[in-house]
Amino acid sequence: MSEPSIKSPRDEIDAIDIEILKLLNQRAGIALRVGAAKSNVDTSLCDPQRESEVIERLTRENSGPFDATSIENIFQRIIDESLYLQQRNFQRSPEAEAGTTEDLEHIEKGSRVAFQGEHGSFSEEAAQHILGDDVQTVPCRTFDDLFASIDNGDADLILSPLENSLVGSVHRCYDLLLASSLSIAAEVILPISHYLVGPPDATFESVKTVESHPVALAQCERFFAAHPELTGVAADDTAGSVMRVVESGDPTRAAIGGKRTAAIYGGKILREHIEDHAENFTRFALLTNATEPSTKGAKISLIVRLKHQPGALHNAMRPFVRRGINLLKIESRPIRGMPSEFNFYFDLQAPANESELRGALDEISEFASEVRFLGRYSTINA
Repeated sequence: MSEPSIKSPRDEIDAIDIEILKLLNQRAGIALRVGAAKSNVDTSLCDPQRESEVIERLTRENSGPFDATSIENIFQRIIDESLYLQQRNFQRSPEAEAGTTEDLEHIEKGSRVAFQGEHGSFSEEAAQHILGDDVQTVPCRTFDDLFASIDNGDADLILSPLENSLVGSVHRCYDLLLASSLSIAAEVILPISHYLVGPPDATFESVKTVESHPVALAQCERFFAAHPELTGVAADDTAGSVMRVVESGDPTRAAIGGKRTAAIYGGKILREHIEDHAENFTRFALLTNATEPSTKGAKISLIVRLKHQPGALHNAMRPFVRRGINLLKIESRPIRGMPSEFNFYFDLQAPANESELRGALDEISEFASEVRFLGRYSTINA
């Protein structure tokens, strides 16, 4: 007996596929009309409630052989593709990322800004870029001291490093930020150039030890590899290292710091630009305890504590993807005393449509144990 032919069923499938294609494009045309109407009234293109109603109705009408999960998967994909089509045609472009000091009108004049390190540090330079050279800066010895400075009454604002383009995140600062009630008022991306600075009588050949903050030492690994006779010594900060080395007068000691530190403390520059790469930048955040969040700025930061269940991270990111909101950074930090659970730090590009942002935040709350809004803010040019 000959095998049954599959040509006829395949012909049927091909014909049905053509009909499905026509219906899908017909549906997409209607979706574009809906998108045009929504864009005219500045309403979110994404409507989770409507999507749920559509899928629930279709699963009720389903007679098989597809089960309810298959129907949900198929039509959710159709809905998502229709949403992406609407976004390509009607979603406005987000505002430019770079901001100006005019975006900081809510910051009181004469505010005291705390930073980690001594005068002349990169953190102090970043504070001056954001708030001007006449800003009142308050040095702090450690990051813990820095984050306690507002509560202690020593400062009104905090300037904290968050990440470096060569060595990555400053994890201690992230942990302290997550544990605090502070929000982000602005950020600055500061170019970092490292200089080897010694006492006035030092020469490069006389130096045996080089002191600096561990992050700065890590940014100069190639320099140490090229000069194995030099020993790196970790210290609290760059500017403080330069200050102590110059005060010691010991020609065998040098420090890594910025060019400003040599001028401030009377040190001698022994080598210039010793960082591993010229493209070396550190991101600093200006932190405040203000209760009224800013509505200006092209960047938004969130802390999200996810439920400990499969797919939690995927579900938390999906509301942003479906609304065309660009995710700029994600950082996970373990929760002390809760093994296998994490807080997630998100940086987002603020969408042009405020309703898209509100919708995403509402939707992500369904998949998270806690969502904390860290602020909307501008990136100030250095």
